[in-house]
Amino acid sequence: MADLITEEGVSPFASNARIRADVLSGFAQMLKTYGSAPVPILAKASISAQSLEDPFNWLPLEKFGLVLTLAAQATGDPCFGLKYGSAATFANPLGYLTASAPDLRTALRSLIHYQHVVSSNVASLSEPSGAARIEWTYPVTIGNVVQLTDFVLMRFLLRIQTAAGPSWRPLSVGVTHHEPRDREEYDRRLGARIAFDQSYNSIVIAGATLNLPMPNADPNLFNLVARFCEQELAQQKSEEDPLNRVRDAILRCLQRGNTGPKRVADELGIAPGSLHRLLKSQGTSFQRLFDDTRRRLAHRYLFESSLTLTDIAQRVGYSELSAFSRAARRWFGASPRSIRRNLTNFGEAA
Repeated sequence: MADLITEEGVSPFASNARIRADVLSGFAQMLKTYGSAPVPILAKASISAQSLEDPFNWLPLEKFGLVLTLAAQATGDPCFGLKYGSAATFANPLGYLTASAPDLRTALRSLIHYQHVVSSNVASLSEPSGAARIEWTYPVTIGNVVQLTDFVLMRFLLRIQTAAGPSWRPLSVGVTHHEPRDREEYDRRLGARIAFDQSYNSIVIAGATLNLPMPNADPNLFNLVARFCEQELAQQKSEEDPLNRVRDAILRCLQRGNTGPKRVADELGIAPGSLHRLLKSQGTSFQRLFDDTRRRLAHRYLFESSLTLTDIAQRVGYSELSAFSRAARRWFGASPRSIRRNLTNFGEAA
């Protein structure tokens, strides 16, 4: 049974589901191991190189599923999604959040609660008697889910193995897609108790496994990232908020090194007085919104880039590192050096 692809290479359905661009950060390297190139695959899925420059950009989830499907076809490996999910590492907020959690239960519950920070997957964690069950699904409008499901399955498995060890296997696994002709790779990575063509994608583990401590537990980092995730979810809920256009304009001005109310008003194509009235009607001011935008941008650079602290300071509008450090302490309760040091010690958590 083939994944659903039209002649144009996309599903005939439409969906608003999305995923962060960092999910493709290891894609080119993975394809190299097969002797394949990423450019033709990304082009066929209508994903531009520019859209991947910022790992926090959104991509349509369906396009990511299509990329995995096309990669499986190009490499001749029907288990490409399974292997990419096992091999790729992502330095995103949920990676840091789950790895710094005190125990596996907290890690998984946090991962599911904040899932929409990085993707539109719908997931749940229940604890029936003596066991724990993770379920996840996608909107029915999304095609090309075989490779996508296998990718997500392995991401869950790797997070559990962080606490339970690399030899750990689930009690059972269920996936909504069809059984492959050769299931040896599935049995090797997941154990023999895997069922296909299920109503839900699921992983069942022993309830006691949830009590295992996370080896890199860090309460300060966990709380810091959780606060960011809360703010990100709140931001997403207010995407139709008129202030978002102003935030976007502030961001563009910061990227060009030109800030101030007049510059932002020019970017929006309105008069400075109109900008002032708009912000006042929303119960805020330019300075408050400007500060909030810089805070969000600083967090992104600190957590998801390798820029130096001096470069980050300049990109968020500070000419002096000392001024940026004071702002970071006010925003995050820690200095930029301390945050970076924690992340460096942590390694790649995802």
